[in-house]
Amino acid sequence: MTRDDGAQPMEGRDGEPIGSDDADRSLRRASRRGVLTVGATGLLAGCLVTSEEGAVNGDAAGQTDDGDDEEDGSDAEGGESGGDAGSDDGDDTAPDEVGPDGSGLIVTDAAVRRVTEGSGWTRVFARLTVENAGRFEYGTVELRVDAYATPAGSDERHRMGFDYVTRRFLPDDRFDGSDPRTFDVTIRFESREASVRPDPDRYVVDAAVRRAEPL
Repeated sequence: MTRDDGAQPMEGRDGEPIGSDDADRSLRRASRRGVLTVGATGLLAGCLVTSEEGAVNGDAAGQTDDGDDEEDGSDAEGGESGGDAGSDDGDDTAPDEVGPDGSGLIVTDAAVRRVTEGSGWTRVFARLTVENAGRFEYGTVELRVDAYATPAGSDERHRMGFDYVTRRFLPDDRFDGSDPRTFDVTIRFESREASVRPDPDRYVVDAAVRRAEPL
């Protein structure tokens, strides 16, 4: 059969021509399938966006499953254990040794008392004054002391040598916060390395706590 507008008629699966009513029904079914597909895609996209926003805003945390609740419980247990650790910090039991930064020991004065030269060696004799501003009483304290040469008319300092000084205190004379204590130290180095004459005014010393053991 030939149409008046010259277009060829649509044929079915067996080669039979399909009428205009059948063609319209086919187009309507295809359109409905397209609408359903687009609608499903839009729905999935909306779920993803909502889930992501919930995670960013923190709303999803209150809607987690049982596994997430268990993780939250473990965090709570960790917080409790952290509280126990904090209570240990408040324990007054003295440790075997306290680090220099937490000892509370302060070197308030470091003075060069005299300088000698003989047998190829220069010796710098210094006295240090240390106060205990910490919460422990100490039985052993060790300091490191560095000696510097200071040329006349110059602000430069040249390190000549260093040494350690250790002082031990008895239980009936423990180093507490009542009175400062003094430490005497002698720093020796070869005289040929000295850049200034053996004069106390030409030398200075620096001291720092190296070890502190409470009683």
